[in-house]
Amino acid sequence: MKKLLSLILALVMVITLSSCDSFLPLKLDIVLDEVKLRVHFIDVGQGDSILLESKGEFVLVDAGEKEYGETVLDYINRCCADRLKYMVATHPHTDHIGGLRTVLDGIDTESFITVETDQDTSTWKKLLKAVDDNDVNYIDAVPGKSYRFGEAKFTILAPLGDNYEGYNNYSVVMMVQCGDIRFLLTGDAEKESEKEMLGSGMDLSADVLKCGHHGSSTSSTAPFLKAVNPFYAIISCGKDNDYGHPHPGTVKKLTLMGCNILRTDTMGTIVASTDGKHLSFSTERGSTQLPTYGTDTEKKNAGDALNYIGNKNSGVFHYAKCQGVEMMNEKNKVPFDTREEAIKAGYKPCELCNP
Repeated sequence: MKKLLSLILALVMVITLSSCDSFLPLKLDIVLDEVKLRVHFIDVGQGDSILLESKGEFVLVDAGEKEYGETVLDYINRCCADRLKYMVATHPHTDHIGGLRTVLDGIDTESFITVETDQDTSTWKKLLKAVDDNDVNYIDAVPGKSYRFGEAKFTILAPLGDNYEGYNNYSVVMMVQCGDIRFLLTGDAEKESEKEMLGSGMDLSADVLKCGHHGSSTSSTAPFLKAVNPFYAIISCGKDNDYGHPHPGTVKKLTLMGCNILRTDTMGTIVASTDGKHLSFSTERGSTQLPTYGTDTEKKNAGDALNYIGNKNSGVFHYAKCQGVEMMNEKNKVPFDTREEAIKAGYKPCELCNP
């Protein structure tokens, strides 16, 4: 009987240990000798949920709507996590924080990070109560503060203001870094928050960008994308969602930059792995082949595609990589630093590239 119990226990341990990587179904990039950080962009439909994992320590950023709480908790368990070092609620919209209460009640959590707002919905109140009930350390999200986990860290970049009309710009924006590799996670931060980050002079460059507000037109402005200059872009959104996310203009800008786009609505859960120098990707479904992580030169030049070029003859301005610019006579080209500058000068946006 003891032998049988020992055999069963050994089998359970083998299954448990082997399951930690079983959700990584497809290697799309280089195979890493050592993984120091994994970033899991969990498919929660029209919402956000991101799990950071480094050397046995875990950070959860959002958990989608309430109905996805069990999905996210199950995913965390499949990653062999028995504790969250940090939980981050980017802002109080239900498509980001709805499932966090279920996760809090289901796994030990050391600290909870969020930003103070005047939100007083039932979902938000119950979440804060769960933080108290589970004796979780509450931390205000303060720009400039950094937090370590495993062999990685994340730094709070935003919000930089405290008087926004909506809650999206209150989003906690995080730069996650492991070695030379950087991930910029933007929640639902929109144009106003992006402009404030640009004005602060902080280094926004990142290898991977989690596009703000599910790839909508209210985020991912050209100046912001140029500053970030990502090699890969992640868009978290629901299949055939009612909002039209991601917006075609956002996809166009990323495409003009030569950025590799990965979407949860078409690929399901997306997992990025890094050894601190290289990146490798896995997806739940789909088989898009990604290029090996690019060189610094390739990345540095990518943002140039979003420069603005006006045509003296037509009075139309384009993105630099638009077909209209290729056909333009050099003497007719007028460079502009910003979209606003071009419009103020009397130029109209190209209908093809929609700058």
